[in-house]
Amino acid sequence: MRKLVIASSLGLILSGVVLTGMEWWEWERQTAIALGHMWVGFFFIVIFPMYSWDHIQGHSYRLREWSWVMVSGMLQLISGLGLILTGVILWLWGREAFELPRTLHIGLTLVISAALLIHYRARK
Repeated sequence: MRKLVIASSLGLILSGVVLTGMEWWEWERQTAIALGHMWVGFFFIVIFPMYSWDHIQGHSYRLREWSWVMVSGMLQLISGLGLILTGVILWLWGREAFELPRTLHIGLTLVISAALLIHYRARK
């Protein structure tokens, strides 16, 4: 399950960067990338909460003292839930309807990217 979460996170991050930063792509490709981004996002909605809960339960003994692993894990949990919430809002109302969820979605993508990197590199 860990590899699925990492793969879906990286897929969402990369497709999100392409969607936000590459306005010059042909519309057909951008639509295909957006559709893939949404499907991987739906998959992420299902596996992220399950994996997070299981991961927290499995490593609860480490959560009693502050460390980079704990802080980056908390950032992943909070930003992951925020990404799910803002992603659903953007899916239901579109990216042109509200500016705040779109900006938060982009910002939280950067936060979860940094948190994943810190969590991966931190001494356990």
